[in-house]
Amino acid sequence: MTPLRVLVIDDDDVDREKLRRLLGKTQIDREIVVEEAASEEVALSLTSSRPFDVVFLDYRLGASRGTEVVPRIKARQAGPCAVVMITGFGDERVAVEAMRTGVFDYLSKGALDARKLASTIEGCRRWAALESDLAEAHERLVKLSMFDSLTGLPNRNLYFDRLEQARLLAGRGGPPFAVLMIDLNGFKAINDNFGHHHGDQLLAEVGRRLQSIARKSDTYARLGGDEFAALLPGTDTLHGAAIVADKITQALRQPVDIDGNLVILGAAIGIALYPDHGETASRLLSNADRAMYSAKRRGSTFGSYAAAGEPGQTREAMLLSRLPDAIARSELFLDYQPLIQLDTGAVVGVEALARWRSPLFGVVPPSDFIPPAESSPVIKPMTFQILAMALDQVRRWLDEGRRLPVSVNISVRLFDDEELIERVISELAARSLSPDLLTLEITETALIASPGRMRDIIRRLRHAGVGISIDDFGTGYTSLKYLREFDITEIKVDRTFVSGLTADGRDCSIVRSIAALSQGFGIQLVAEGIEDERTCGLLRDLGCKVGQGFAISRPGNPAEITRWIDARSAAASLSVSVSIAS
Repeated sequence: MTPLRVLVIDDDDVDREKLRRLLGKTQIDREIVVEEAASEEVALSLTSSRPFDVVFLDYRLGASRGTEVVPRIKARQAGPCAVVMITGFGDERVAVEAMRTGVFDYLSKGALDARKLASTIEGCRRWAALESDLAEAHERLVKLSMFDSLTGLPNRNLYFDRLEQARLLAGRGGPPFAVLMIDLNGFKAINDNFGHHHGDQLLAEVGRRLQSIARKSDTYARLGGDEFAALLPGTDTLHGAAIVADKITQALRQPVDIDGNLVILGAAIGIALYPDHGETASRLLSNADRAMYSAKRRGSTFGSYAAAGEPGQTREAMLLSRLPDAIARSELFLDYQPLIQLDTGAVVGVEALARWRSPLFGVVPPSDFIPPAESSPVIKPMTFQILAMALDQVRRWLDEGRRLPVSVNISVRLFDDEELIERVISELAARSLSPDLLTLEITETALIASPGRMRDIIRRLRHAGVGISIDDFGTGYTSLKYLREFDITEIKVDRTFVSGLTADGRDCSIVRSIAALSQGFGIQLVAEGIEDERTCGLLRDLGCKVGQGFAISRPGNPAEITRWIDARSAAASLSVSVSIAS
């Protein structure tokens, strides 16, 4: 068995020798190999050159305090390293200070004996095993959140992140770049004729071929279905982008053997250049997409946005131009979707979902008007109106004797607005509502976009009593340190991990890991997108406490949700009455 490596750091020769002797008497199931350091310099040199399982560190180390040395030691250790602070004169205040720096335990020199050391070492080993498991689970989550499992290519999230980084770099004098949208021709027919299994094999082969022609600086990604995209840093002309598009076309034209049948793939490719064809990520992709569809209509293999021309005003632009009037005329309305305790079925709250009833467009789904609104100043008055409508409904429910906390989605843009906190607090106060009746939902991407700013805003909102939820968890880049540092009250595991959940599938392991993380941090876990009772049962077994989805209730207007809740309560009461009577 691998020896347990221990480092004793103390500038007192007598204390170091005493601790070494006690460690020699300590009875554990592994050999203990002890090294010593009489100064911080020696300790940092040792921890830089080899790993240690446990470090015993004196609180007073020359002119330094041990608490100052802890982060420097941990920064030099690749794996989990438990630091145990030892002192001859500490008190409770010193112990709290030590724990805040990441120290595992705090021991008094006068109380040291072999049995105490054995117990401490065993605790360190359990902690290290848990840290290792959490790190491994987090690594799996990060990989799954950034890469497409079928093709191995970056997924939509990672692609958008790299595209935004390229845009910011180019804005500071860095290289321009090209964006390519790639859509496979005839993929639906292949799926229909050969089945989805062979369709997946074909997509995986497309991923391999795209990787084979990519430069180290390029990013090829699968955005979803048979839609792919490329980011080409340093490509600043249509001619250069067209050369790459031709390479893609040639690579995809090589026949693929599907069940003994040779299939030749085709693709339509749209090209857009930064900044000529758009200065934002959404505009670039939109214009590349339009160029791709223009090429597809012409029967061409690829085309540029310049060649596609400027068609009339898009639906997106038309919707955005009419949103301010829609807000002024109160055309926006809210549906609500209940959240329940998965073990008891009790309703614990609702999520407010924005809708738009337009005289011109009819009922507009949120996916059509919220994304363009988020890139426009209209997002602020729209969000504040949605917040006010949601709190008005909470007040009405409360007056009727129903306590239903509400979750409201907040755009990351509003976290840069000083008015947000004041507005939230004033809206609650105007309706005499307790702050714990409101949870604000933000996405993972928003959480880490500006961590310093977000930390301050979240701290102030939490101080006011408002809940904070991370939406779509598992699809972005939230790390353990963000869960440690931010006062988050809720995690909503993304529906992509919930739909198609099976007891022995990969998503099951992911949900179990997220449940363990949330429980460890004392954060409520909510599963989105539950579509059947079997999934409810699996989620309960995996440790998920709260859920929402069509299997529970579809979104509805306040009257529909009220009737649904009342019917559910009546059924529960009847069940209790029958049980008592029998």
